[in-house]
Amino acid sequence: MVTFAVGRLNTVFLLVCFLLCQLRIFERISVLFQMDEFPLIKWIRNRKKKSNAVVCGIGDDCAVINTAKNTLCLITTDMLVEGTHFDLKKHNASEVGRKAIACSISDIASMGCKPSVAVISLCFPHGTKNSFAKRLYAGIWEIADKYDIDIVGGDIISGEGPFCINVTLLGKNEGLMPVYRSGAKAGDKILVTGRLGGSLLGKHMFFEPRLDEGIALNKNFTVHAMIDISDGLTADLNHILEESGVGAVLFEDKIPVSDDALKISKKTGKTPIHHAFSDGEDYELLAVLSKTQAEKVLTSDLFHGLEISCIGEIVEDKGLWLRDGKGKLRRIRPKGYKHC
Repeated sequence: MVTFAVGRLNTVFLLVCFLLCQLRIFERISVLFQMDEFPLIKWIRNRKKKSNAVVCGIGDDCAVINTAKNTLCLITTDMLVEGTHFDLKKHNASEVGRKAIACSISDIASMGCKPSVAVISLCFPHGTKNSFAKRLYAGIWEIADKYDIDIVGGDIISGEGPFCINVTLLGKNEGLMPVYRSGAKAGDKILVTGRLGGSLLGKHMFFEPRLDEGIALNKNFTVHAMIDISDGLTADLNHILEESGVGAVLFEDKIPVSDDALKISKKTGKTPIHHAFSDGEDYELLAVLSKTQAEKVLTSDLFHGLEISCIGEIVEDKGLWLRDGKGKLRRIRPKGYKHC
C-alpha cells in the first residue's frame, strides 16, 4: 500500500509537471501569435551588424546605402494587405494601387530626398481576373508618373490568402543629406504639416505624399529629425524620441485637429485630440528644428499655403508629456495603429 501510494504520488507529480510544461509552451506560442511590431523590429535590429556601406539600417523610414562617392541610395518597402490596410468592398483596385505607391513616397519624403524607381510584388487570391490587375496598375501608374517614378520589376503570384501588394521604392539624395530620426535636441521645436486624425473617413486612401515639402524643408532649412505620420502622431514622435535619446512636451491647444477627427469622435465617444494623437495614416510630416529654424519655416512662403503648426518642443528628460491650456503637464503614453 505504501509503495502504491508513493507510485501514485509520483504519477500525479509527473502529470502536474507535464501540464506545467505544456502551459509554458502554450505561453510561448501565445507570445509568438500575439506579435507586437516594434519589439520585433528591435529584436531583428539587435541581431545584425551593418556593413560599412550601410549609412542607416533598421530604425528609420528608409535604409540609406553608400553606393558611390557623394551618392546615397535610399530604400523603403511597404506591404499592404486586404483587411488591414484597405477594404476592397469600399475601395477599388485603382485606389489601392495608388495608396501602395503613395505610402512609400511618403517614407522618402520624410528623409527629404527624391524617389526614383520601384519594384512591386503582388499576391492575388486564386481566381482574380486580369481586369482587376489592370485597374490596380492604372492607380500605380497615375501617382508614379506624377512623381517621375519608374516601375522596373517585381513578382506576381497567387495564393489562398487575401490580396497583398508590396512596394519597394528606391530614392536618391541628389547632393542632400537624408534627414534621420536621430538628430532631435533639447530646445528644438516640433512642427507638423496639415491637420490630424480621422483618416479612416477617407484620407488613409487619398492622401497626397508631402514629397515637395520634405525636399523643401531639407534643402532650405536645417532639420534635425523628421518622420511621416503613418502610425499616429504620438507613436511616430516617440520613434524620434527613442532614436534621439530625448523627450518631448506637446501643446494640447496647438494640435491641428482635422474636421474628420471631430466627426469620427461623435461616433466613437473618444475625444477629437485622441484621434489626432493615435489614428495614424495621416501621412503628414513631423519635423524637428531649432527654435530659430522653426520660426523661419513658419514664416516661409515655400509651402504654397500648406498649414504648418508648432505643436511642442524637445526636452532632455525622456518620455512624452502633454501641456494643457493652463500649463498643467501630464505624462502620456504613445499610441498608434499597430500593423500586427
